[in-house]
Amino acid sequence: MKNLITILKYNRFLPLLKNWFKSPNRVKLLKWSGGFFSIVTLVQILIGFFYISNYRFPTDPLALVYTFTAFFSHFGSISLIVWISFVFPILLILPDKKLVIPVCVFLVSFILCIELLDAQLFTSRRFHLGMLTIKILGWKTWGFGILYFFIFVMFNSLIAKIAWDRFIIAEKKVFLQISIPLILVFLAFTHLTHVWADATGYVEITRFTTRLPLFYPSTSKRFMVRHGLADISQRRNLPEKFGATGSDFYYPQKPLEYDPDIQHNNILIIAIDAMRYDMLNSQNFSRCYNYARNHGTIFTNHYSGGNSTKMGSFTLFYGIPPTYQQYIESNKKSPVLIDRILETGYNTGIFTSYKLYAPANLDVTAFVKVPDLRLETTIPGPQAAFRNDSAITEQWKSWVHQNSGNKPFFGFLFYDALCTKSYPESYSEKIAEHTDLSGPQKKFMEYKISLQYIDSLVASVLDDLSESDLLKNTVVIITSDHGEEFDDNGLGYNGHGSSFSDWQIKTPLITVWPEMEPGIVDNRTSHYDIAATLMKDVFGVLNPESDFCSGKNLFSDQSWDWLLIGSYFNFAILEPQQITVQFPGGYYEVRGKDYRIIQKPQFSPNITAALNEMGRFFNKN
Repeated sequence: MKNLITILKYNRFLPLLKNWFKSPNRVKLLKWSGGFFSIVTLVQILIGFFYISNYRFPTDPLALVYTFTAFFSHFGSISLIVWISFVFPILLILPDKKLVIPVCVFLVSFILCIELLDAQLFTSRRFHLGMLTIKILGWKTWGFGILYFFIFVMFNSLIAKIAWDRFIIAEKKVFLQISIPLILVFLAFTHLTHVWADATGYVEITRFTTRLPLFYPSTSKRFMVRHGLADISQRRNLPEKFGATGSDFYYPQKPLEYDPDIQHNNILIIAIDAMRYDMLNSQNFSRCYNYARNHGTIFTNHYSGGNSTKMGSFTLFYGIPPTYQQYIESNKKSPVLIDRILETGYNTGIFTSYKLYAPANLDVTAFVKVPDLRLETTIPGPQAAFRNDSAITEQWKSWVHQNSGNKPFFGFLFYDALCTKSYPESYSEKIAEHTDLSGPQKKFMEYKISLQYIDSLVASVLDDLSESDLLKNTVVIITSDHGEEFDDNGLGYNGHGSSFSDWQIKTPLITVWPEMEPGIVDNRTSHYDIAATLMKDVFGVLNPESDFCSGKNLFSDQSWDWLLIGSYFNFAILEPQQITVQFPGGYYEVRGKDYRIIQKPQFSPNITAALNEMGRFFNKN
């Protein structure tokens, strides 16, 4: 250490470092690679125009500037990241022209090849390329990929020579001191503008998000609202209706027709945040469980469409894969179920314990057209989740008594105390009885006690409907947005949004249907089926389910063969005996029912069917 200080003190180290950086070969190759990647970035941008070939460009100046900066800075930043991550380290260690130029040519050719294949796939099927899609799409994809790669190798070899002649031999300027800061300024503008647009629901900006590969603009709704930088109520302002040539999303696939003589029952959906399927029993959910056994239908093999609130609630109301969620949120597209509820004049009562605008974003998706929507529940005193749950229960009872007259009603209750493990002080005695519990065991016990409290609230809602003689014409659905894991598989996964195991995606489902005998359904069902069932049996839609959703009627005795399950950034294809997880960037893995990796998986036609469903509503039937 003392010697090092001495070296630095007498400036012996810095001249060595300076000379090392100023090595003639290194300086030339740094300049050449900068020029080469500048030209390649232009090629990337040219290919990138495929992604926006059928995009409806905004007319608003701010949105147009955003689209321009987001597009160019995105591809510019990809080139910059590749250069910093791969090329710069080689230049530091081995500044050899015979090594650096071939590496750059092959690396860039591979990237351009992937981008071109992805752009073609996106324009035709509206999903991006990955190892899974390459494997499923077959030899033609590999064939075209190899052909493109060799073409790009020849093309980039020519570009490499032109760059050497121009920037090294002719000593032309590269202007990196202008282009790189410009990219960084564009990036900053893009992300900051999107933060504002996302918080205020400015569709002309947010709808561009789903266009580009690996494009994740920043969001921060809670920060913006907390600091008064955005009016959250503006988020719900509806955009102008897309014209016939402006929309590329066909949901529903065809105009819907309805039976005019069907009786419209009331609808009440009760969602309990993070309730896993095995909690539907006589110990933890006793009152509701016993009620369901005597008056309703219990679905024992039911799955959410996501392992998070956003994706689970999305599939509950839309009945289509969660891979559409970002597009629908960005464009504020209402689900056909809620559209029909509003068209038929239902009174709507939405009571949620947690904020509607985060994390589920239901204010700009499922309920974007619901008038006078309350975005959050606020009550005096400490804001514990169980207090909010209690408050919305009483508010609901008051509301339904006032709005159950001549018009049918639609209600949605969302309880949050289970997810946050919140319960009244009187329930603490049950924890005190278990002093020998470890950390995870105690959390699980608190989880179950919170559910017991929610059970009392939901049961009181059912009792109130029964006493008010409303159950005779009310459809009640009790379920959850996702499950909750407590390292049940011994793999280290906890909570939700972290895996696609049954503990996180399998949820309870109870229905109480007028004039329907109690029963138990063991078929594989899902959240996709709820919208299908309500549209068919409550509103009498005459179209086949495939015209407006991806599910089937809950009572059709059909089991699903596959499901698309969504998370925050990735998705999975669930089959009865395995689950295929697709990650951003193309990597995938296949896991068994115990959620352990299958080393030599067998792929079924279900994978292709699932991938096709991801793009079906972008193509007119």
